[in-house]
Amino acid sequence: MTLRNDRNAIPARRAKGEAEASTPQDNAARSVPSPAAPTSDGTTRPAEATPSARLQKPHAELHPVPAAPPKETRGVSVPGWAKSPEELVYRVDFIGITMGYARFRYEGKVLIGGKTAYHLNVRAWTSGVLSYIYPINDTIDYYLDAETLAPIRQEFTQRAKGKDDVALFNQETGRITYRYRQSGAIRKQVETLPSIYDPVSVAYYFRWRDLGVENRPRNVYGGRKVYQISTRVLGHERLRTDRGEVDTIAVVPVIRRDGKPDNKGDLKIWFSGDERRVPVRLYAKFRKIKVWTLVGELMPPTTAKAGG
Repeated sequence: MTLRNDRNAIPARRAKGEAEASTPQDNAARSVPSPAAPTSDGTTRPAEATPSARLQKPHAELHPVPAAPPKETRGVSVPGWAKSPEELVYRVDFIGITMGYARFRYEGKVLIGGKTAYHLNVRAWTSGVLSYIYPINDTIDYYLDAETLAPIRQEFTQRAKGKDDVALFNQETGRITYRYRQSGAIRKQVETLPSIYDPVSVAYYFRWRDLGVENRPRNVYGGRKVYQISTRVLGHERLRTDRGEVDTIAVVPVIRRDGKPDNKGDLKIWFSGDERRVPVRLYAKFRKIKVWTLVGELMPPTTAKAGG
């Protein structure tokens, strides 16, 4: 089934999220001391290296360059959402009040250090009165391995703070290196687990495969802790939305740490029933002193706002 009342394929926006519950010590991501910045030939210099060495940019070979159009790679199927341009815009309501928007755009394929990657551009911004009280207008560019959808590189742009960072993922070791984009200096390093995802990349993974396969979780680093996520299908529902009626698959995220369930409250996501598996609605109900609700709703293309 396809989305109704929508003539164009829509791109997916990433919802930012991070698990806050505590984790056993051996499951927490660990920060490690920052080594000296690498030189252009891949070696490192001691701490007393010259200023020019410390002001190097991130490894040039990891910079994205255009790649060929999507095609089958080593027997790996192309995700439905990557077969044509896609843009998704979500309205985010907190306790019934619109707090902001999130836009997810698929930009095509690029090469990162010789690897083919899918390029996603995600932007989040607050709106209304909240934009004055708590202004957010951030963009993250994601580069996901075309074979696994695990992140290779992330580029952060925080317009309000004027700070740009780059995160480089070593998927063999699980080490994530954060660098200042302009100088290339290492800001911090975090030790996680091999084949690690983040909340956005794991959402795109489940749009591609293993939706409803509860015994195939992905390791996810949300910024503080490492946890495991899989999904459980509740059934098929037809939703009435601003886009018209949509046939969906209702899914519950299953979150665990060290094999034990980690209750994050009442979470539910509705994916479209077609091959794109577009997230149509997200609902979260949780308790922090009192009960709160958060709803992310997919907006029609003609009314989606671009943000300030």
